[in-house]
Amino acid sequence: MVEVRSGRMTSEQSAPAYLPINEFELPFLSLIRVALSEDSLTAQIQAIADVHQETLGQRLSILPKGWEDDPHNLDLVKWVAATSSSRQDASIRFAEVARRYEAHNERRLAIAEHIGDKVCLSIRDNKFEGLQKATGILQRVCDQAEEEAIRGAKDRDTLRKVWRNDRGVVHFGMALEYCEEAPEKDLNVLFVAEHFRRALSQSCPRSTNDPYVDPAIQISFRYISGIQGPRFQNRGLPFY
Repeated sequence: MVEVRSGRMTSEQSAPAYLPINEFELPFLSLIRVALSEDSLTAQIQAIADVHQETLGQRLSILPKGWEDDPHNLDLVKWVAATSSSRQDASIRFAEVARRYEAHNERRLAIAEHIGDKVCLSIRDNKFEGLQKATGILQRVCDQAEEEAIRGAKDRDTLRKVWRNDRGVVHFGMALEYCEEAPEKDLNVLFVAEHFRRALSQSCPRSTNDPYVDPAIQISFRYISGIQGPRFQNRGLPFY
């Protein structure tokens, strides 16, 4: 069961929810981004839970031939049979998520991530520019979209809605792209995502006291190992 938990509260601001990701889910980070393209937190969490089911299905598919005949794997055989319908239902639901992603959600999420990149660049350069001003970040993204004929980003009202909808998760896709563009650095995607998340939630546009992104609407992605306990009793299940 995938869960999002509340982080600690500080005296100054609320903390983000956090999503644990284990080593078996690391190869599926691109699917988690697809899940994050859903329109609401509830839908995102359901989609992420379905990705979790996909990871289980993939692990089962690489078990060595004859694993189900090993008496040491009896509990695993029973569990696979009992949970088979859950994985099938998850696969059907996620196929719909992927369809919406390809139809329009990917474009919207990519635009929001592009805005997030612009914000982080402004923070890095100590400019701390606003988004809403006539010469602010959203207007520059509009101008760029007009020049490059990018759909869905040609007016500030649309960009405000896009940013409002996805600003709590943009750091994840930003980290994926950053790490893909610099594979030689061997960066940890989740650590990079956390760096971007903190930059967005701990920095404010100049002359304001409100962060670019309220941490209360963010998800912090944390690596938490899933290798523990009775998992090792099933000898047919490979460590990797």
